[in-house]
Amino acid sequence: MNRTSVQDRQVVAAINRRTDAGLTATGRALFGKLGGAIYAEWPDGRPAVVTRFMGSPAEARRTAETLAYVKDRGLPVPHHELVVEVDGEVYFVQERLPSAPPQRLSPARMEAIVAVNDRFADALAARPEVPAPPQCRTGDPDPRHEVLAGHGPRSRRVLEQILRITRQAPQQMPGADLVHIDLSGANVLFDEDGTATGVVDWNLGAYRGDRLFALVQTRFDREWFVRSPDADPIETAAAHRLDEILAERIPADTLRLYWAQWMLHQLHRAIRTAPPEAIDWHLDLAESRLA
Repeated sequence: MNRTSVQDRQVVAAINRRTDAGLTATGRALFGKLGGAIYAEWPDGRPAVVTRFMGSPAEARRTAETLAYVKDRGLPVPHHELVVEVDGEVYFVQERLPSAPPQRLSPARMEAIVAVNDRFADALAARPEVPAPPQCRTGDPDPRHEVLAGHGPRSRRVLEQILRITRQAPQQMPGADLVHIDLSGANVLFDEDGTATGVVDWNLGAYRGDRLFALVQTRFDREWFVRSPDADPIETAAAHRLDEILAERIPADTLRLYWAQWMLHQLHRAIRTAPPEAIDWHLDLAESRLA
Protein backbone atom coordinates (compact mmCIF):
# COMPACT_ATOMS: atom_id res chain seq x y z
CA MET A 1 0.00 0.00 0.00
CA ASN A 2 1.45 3.39 -0.94
CA ARG A 3 1.46 6.46 1.26
CA THR A 4 -1.52 8.05 -0.45
CA SER A 5 -3.60 4.91 0.12
CA VAL A 6 -2.67 4.96 3.80
CA GLN A 7 -3.75 8.60 4.07
CA ASP A 8 -7.01 7.87 2.28
CA ARG A 9 -7.80 5.01 4.62
CA GLN A 10 -6.98 7.19 7.61
CA VAL A 11 -9.41 9.88 6.38
CA VAL A 12 -12.17 7.33 5.84
CA ALA A 13 -11.49 5.75 9.25
CA ALA A 14 -11.72 9.17 10.91
CA ILE A 15 -15.04 9.84 9.17
CA ASN A 16 -16.32 6.49 10.42
CA ARG A 17 -15.31 7.33 13.98
CA ARG A 18 -17.17 10.64 13.79
CA THR A 19 -20.33 9.33 12.11
CA ASP A 20 -20.52 5.50 12.34
CA ALA A 21 -20.87 5.54 8.55
CA GLY A 22 -19.07 2.22 8.11
CA LEU A 23 -17.35 3.31 4.89
CA THR A 24 -14.55 1.32 3.25
CA ALA A 25 -11.94 3.07 1.11
CA THR A 26 -11.71 1.39 -2.31
CA GLY A 27 -9.50 3.61 -4.49
CA ARG A 28 -8.83 7.10 -5.80
CA ALA A 29 -10.07 9.15 -8.74
CA LEU A 30 -7.64 9.65 -11.60
CA PHE A 31 -8.43 13.35 -11.92
CA GLY A 32 -8.86 16.22 -9.50
CA LYS A 33 -6.96 19.45 -8.92
CA LEU A 34 -7.90 19.85 -5.26
CA GLY A 35 -6.24 16.71 -3.99
CA GLY A 36 -8.42 14.21 -5.82
CA ALA A 37 -11.34 12.16 -4.59
CA ILE A 38 -11.32 9.04 -2.44
CA TYR A 39 -13.57 6.27 -3.71
CA ALA A 40 -15.39 4.46 -0.94
CA GLU A 41 -18.24 2.05 -0.35
CA TRP A 42 -21.12 2.06 2.13
CA PRO A 43 -21.82 -1.13 4.14
CA ASP A 44 -24.71 -1.94 1.78
CA GLY A 45 -22.40 -1.79 -1.24
CA ARG A 46 -23.40 1.62 -2.56
CA PRO A 47 -20.44 3.53 -4.04
CA ALA A 48 -19.48 6.85 -2.47
CA VAL A 49 -16.92 9.59 -3.00
CA VAL A 50 -15.04 11.43 -0.22
CA THR A 51 -13.70 14.88 -1.08
CA ARG A 52 -12.27 17.76 0.91
CA PHE A 53 -14.29 20.99 0.99
CA MET A 54 -12.25 24.18 0.67
CA GLY A 55 -14.17 26.28 3.16
CA SER A 56 -15.92 26.35 6.51
CA PRO A 57 -18.29 23.69 7.85
CA ALA A 58 -21.19 26.16 7.59
CA GLU A 59 -20.38 26.83 3.94
CA ALA A 60 -20.11 23.10 3.27
CA ARG A 61 -23.53 22.48 4.80
CA ARG A 62 -25.01 25.33 2.74
CA THR A 63 -23.47 23.86 -0.41
CA ALA A 64 -24.79 20.37 0.38
CA GLU A 65 -28.28 21.73 1.03
CA THR A 66 -28.26 23.82 -2.16
CA LEU A 67 -27.21 20.83 -4.24
CA ALA A 68 -29.86 18.64 -2.60
CA TYR A 69 -32.45 21.26 -3.56
CA VAL A 70 -31.46 21.29 -7.25
CA LYS A 71 -30.96 17.52 -7.42
CA ASP A 72 -34.54 17.04 -6.20
CA ARG A 73 -35.54 19.11 -9.23
CA GLY A 74 -33.75 16.83 -11.64
CA LEU A 75 -30.37 18.47 -12.11
CA PRO A 76 -27.32 16.21 -12.69
CA VAL A 77 -25.39 16.79 -9.47
CA PRO A 78 -24.43 14.31 -6.73
CA HIS A 79 -26.28 14.05 -3.46
CA HIS A 80 -23.95 15.09 -0.60
CA GLU A 81 -24.86 12.72 2.20
CA LEU A 82 -22.47 13.79 4.97
CA VAL A 83 -20.48 16.87 5.96
CA VAL A 84 -17.76 15.84 8.42
CA GLU A 85 -14.94 17.73 10.16
CA VAL A 86 -11.69 15.76 10.52
CA ASP A 87 -8.60 17.31 12.13
CA GLY A 88 -9.62 20.85 11.21
CA GLU A 89 -10.59 19.97 7.63
CA VAL A 90 -14.06 19.53 6.15
CA TYR A 91 -15.06 16.54 4.03
CA PHE A 92 -18.05 15.62 1.92
CA VAL A 93 -19.27 12.06 1.60
CA GLN A 94 -21.30 12.11 -1.56
CA GLU A 95 -23.05 9.96 -4.11
CA ARG A 96 -20.82 8.55 -6.83
CA LEU A 97 -22.45 9.31 -10.16
CA PRO A 98 -22.00 6.88 -13.08
CA SER A 99 -19.76 7.61 -16.09
CA ALA A 100 -16.36 9.30 -15.98
CA PRO A 101 -14.57 12.55 -16.86
CA PRO A 102 -13.04 12.72 -20.33
CA GLN A 103 -9.33 12.14 -20.81
CA ARG A 104 -9.47 14.50 -23.79
CA LEU A 105 -11.81 17.35 -24.70
CA SER A 106 -12.92 17.74 -28.31
CA PRO A 107 -15.05 20.61 -29.68
CA ALA A 108 -18.10 18.32 -29.48
CA ARG A 109 -17.43 17.53 -25.83
CA MET A 110 -16.94 21.23 -25.13
CA GLU A 111 -20.38 21.86 -26.59
CA ALA A 112 -21.72 19.10 -24.31
CA ILE A 113 -20.23 20.89 -21.28
CA VAL A 114 -21.98 24.08 -22.35
CA ALA A 115 -25.23 22.15 -22.76
CA VAL A 116 -25.11 20.53 -19.31
CA ASN A 117 -24.24 23.90 -17.77
CA ASP A 118 -27.33 25.35 -19.48
CA ARG A 119 -29.46 22.98 -17.43
CA PHE A 120 -28.60 25.15 -14.40
CA ALA A 121 -30.60 28.09 -15.81
CA ASP A 122 -32.93 29.65 -13.19
CA ALA A 123 -32.31 26.70 -10.86
CA LEU A 124 -32.14 29.05 -7.84
CA ALA A 125 -34.95 31.43 -8.78
CA ALA A 126 -36.68 30.59 -5.50
CA ARG A 127 -33.44 30.73 -3.46
CA PRO A 128 -32.32 34.38 -3.28
CA GLU A 129 -30.33 33.69 -0.10
CA VAL A 130 -27.71 31.65 -2.00
CA PRO A 131 -24.71 33.99 -2.43
CA ALA A 132 -23.02 35.17 -5.61
CA PRO A 133 -19.63 33.69 -6.55
CA PRO A 134 -16.83 35.02 -4.34
CA GLN A 135 -14.89 36.23 -7.40
CA CYS A 136 -17.69 38.73 -7.99
CA ARG A 137 -17.72 40.24 -4.51
CA THR A 138 -15.95 43.53 -4.18
CA GLY A 139 -14.21 44.89 -1.12
CA ASP A 140 -12.07 47.91 -0.39
CA PRO A 141 -9.27 47.29 0.40
CA ASP A 142 -8.90 43.95 -1.35
CA PRO A 143 -5.71 42.02 -0.40
CA ARG A 144 -5.53 40.64 -3.94
CA HIS A 145 -4.92 44.17 -5.24
CA GLU A 146 -1.83 44.50 -3.08
CA VAL A 147 -0.35 41.26 -4.44
CA LEU A 148 -0.76 42.36 -8.07
CA ALA A 149 0.45 45.88 -7.35
CA GLY A 150 3.57 44.61 -5.62
CA HIS A 151 4.62 42.04 -8.19
CA GLY A 152 5.90 44.37 -10.90
CA PRO A 153 5.02 47.04 -13.49
CA ARG A 154 3.23 44.64 -15.81
CA SER A 155 0.95 43.22 -13.14
CA ARG A 156 0.25 46.76 -11.88
CA ARG A 157 -0.92 47.75 -15.37
CA VAL A 158 -3.17 44.70 -15.49
CA LEU A 159 -4.53 45.57 -12.04
CA GLU A 160 -5.33 49.10 -13.19
CA GLN A 161 -7.24 47.65 -16.13
CA ILE A 162 -9.10 45.19 -13.88
CA LEU A 163 -10.08 48.01 -11.53
CA ARG A 164 -11.36 50.18 -14.38
CA ILE A 165 -13.55 47.32 -15.58
CA THR A 166 -14.81 46.02 -12.24
CA ARG A 167 -15.73 49.49 -10.92
CA GLN A 168 -18.63 49.35 -13.37
CA ALA A 169 -19.83 45.99 -12.06
CA PRO A 170 -23.21 45.74 -10.32
CA GLN A 171 -23.22 45.21 -6.57
CA GLN A 172 -24.77 41.77 -7.09
CA MET A 173 -24.24 39.47 -10.06
CA PRO A 174 -27.59 39.24 -11.86
CA GLY A 175 -29.19 35.90 -12.54
CA ALA A 176 -30.73 33.02 -10.65
CA ASP A 177 -28.73 30.19 -12.20
CA LEU A 178 -26.72 27.60 -10.29
CA VAL A 179 -23.04 28.50 -10.76
CA HIS A 180 -20.14 26.04 -10.50
CA ILE A 181 -16.92 28.01 -9.98
CA ASP A 182 -14.56 25.18 -10.95
CA LEU A 183 -16.24 23.94 -14.12
CA SER A 184 -13.17 22.23 -15.57
CA GLY A 185 -13.28 19.35 -18.00
CA ALA A 186 -12.32 16.97 -15.20
CA ASN A 187 -15.46 17.92 -13.27
CA VAL A 188 -17.96 16.95 -15.97
CA LEU A 189 -18.88 13.28 -16.43
CA PHE A 190 -19.59 11.73 -19.83
CA ASP A 191 -21.19 8.49 -20.95
CA GLU A 192 -19.89 6.28 -23.75
CA ASP A 193 -21.85 8.28 -26.33
CA GLY A 194 -20.13 11.54 -25.37
CA THR A 195 -23.16 12.98 -23.58
CA ALA A 196 -22.43 15.01 -20.45
CA THR A 197 -24.28 13.25 -17.66
CA GLY A 198 -23.21 14.97 -14.44
CA VAL A 199 -21.31 17.84 -12.86
CA VAL A 200 -19.19 17.01 -9.82
CA ASP A 201 -16.56 18.47 -7.46
CA TRP A 202 -18.51 21.29 -5.81
CA ASN A 203 -15.73 21.61 -3.24
CA LEU A 204 -15.44 25.37 -3.72
CA GLY A 205 -19.17 25.85 -3.12
CA ALA A 206 -22.40 26.25 -5.08
CA TYR A 207 -23.46 29.80 -5.98
CA ARG A 208 -26.24 31.88 -7.58
CA GLY A 209 -25.83 34.14 -10.59
CA ASP A 210 -25.09 33.82 -14.31
CA ARG A 211 -24.17 30.25 -15.27
CA LEU A 212 -22.15 31.59 -18.24
CA PHE A 213 -19.68 33.07 -15.74
CA ALA A 214 -18.60 29.48 -15.01
CA LEU A 215 -17.66 28.95 -18.67
CA VAL A 216 -15.00 31.67 -18.46
CA GLN A 217 -13.27 29.54 -15.82
CA THR A 218 -13.71 26.53 -18.13
CA ARG A 219 -11.87 28.47 -20.82
CA PHE A 220 -9.16 29.60 -18.42
CA ASP A 221 -8.59 25.99 -17.42
CA ARG A 222 -8.08 24.99 -21.09
CA GLU A 223 -5.26 27.53 -21.38
CA TRP A 224 -2.99 25.07 -19.58
CA PHE A 225 -3.53 22.68 -22.50
CA VAL A 226 -3.28 25.32 -25.22
CA ARG A 227 0.08 26.57 -23.91
CA SER A 228 1.61 23.14 -23.44
CA PRO A 229 4.81 22.64 -25.50
CA ASP A 230 3.19 19.57 -27.10
CA ALA A 231 -0.33 21.04 -27.30
CA ASP A 232 -2.94 18.59 -28.57
CA PRO A 233 -4.65 20.10 -31.67
CA ILE A 234 -7.98 18.58 -30.58
CA GLU A 235 -7.73 20.21 -27.14
CA THR A 236 -6.74 23.49 -28.80
CA ALA A 237 -9.73 23.27 -31.13
CA ALA A 238 -11.99 22.67 -28.09
CA ALA A 239 -10.64 25.83 -26.44
CA HIS A 240 -11.20 27.84 -29.62
CA ARG A 241 -14.75 26.49 -29.90
CA LEU A 242 -15.45 27.71 -26.38
CA ASP A 243 -14.05 31.13 -27.31
CA GLU A 244 -16.62 31.25 -30.11
CA ILE A 245 -19.44 30.24 -27.78
CA LEU A 246 -18.47 32.85 -25.19
CA ALA A 247 -18.38 35.58 -27.85
CA GLU A 248 -21.75 34.47 -29.22
CA ARG A 249 -23.56 34.21 -25.90
CA ILE A 250 -22.11 36.89 -23.62
CA PRO A 251 -22.20 40.62 -24.48
CA ALA A 252 -18.68 41.96 -25.00
CA ASP A 253 -18.70 44.29 -21.98
CA THR A 254 -20.02 41.55 -19.71
CA LEU A 255 -17.49 39.05 -21.03
CA ARG A 256 -14.67 41.50 -20.36
CA LEU A 257 -16.01 41.99 -16.80
CA TYR A 258 -16.12 38.23 -16.24
CA TRP A 259 -12.54 37.89 -17.48
CA ALA A 260 -11.46 40.73 -15.18
CA GLN A 261 -13.05 39.05 -12.17
CA TRP A 262 -11.53 35.68 -13.02
CA MET A 263 -8.07 37.06 -13.84
CA LEU A 264 -7.87 38.97 -10.56
CA HIS A 265 -8.53 35.68 -8.78
CA GLN A 266 -6.18 33.60 -10.94
CA LEU A 267 -3.33 36.10 -11.09
CA HIS A 268 -3.42 36.55 -7.33
CA ARG A 269 -3.01 32.80 -6.91
CA ALA A 270 -0.36 32.47 -9.64
CA ILE A 271 1.83 35.26 -8.25
CA ARG A 272 1.77 33.63 -4.84
CA THR A 273 2.33 30.02 -5.93
CA ALA A 274 3.34 29.59 -9.59
CA PRO A 275 6.74 29.71 -11.34
CA PRO A 276 7.65 32.83 -13.36
CA GLU A 277 6.77 31.32 -16.74
CA ALA A 278 3.26 30.47 -15.55
CA ILE A 279 2.81 34.00 -14.17
CA ASP A 280 3.88 35.37 -17.55
CA TRP A 281 1.23 33.47 -19.46
CA HIS A 282 -1.39 34.49 -16.92
CA LEU A 283 -0.42 38.08 -17.67
CA ASP A 284 -0.48 37.38 -21.41
CA LEU A 285 -4.00 36.02 -21.11
CA ALA A 286 -5.16 38.92 -18.93
CA GLU A 287 -3.79 41.50 -21.36
CA SER A 288 -5.43 39.85 -24.36
CA ARG A 289 -8.83 39.33 -22.72
CA LEU A 290 -9.10 42.71 -21.03
CA ALA A 291 -7.99 44.82 -24.01
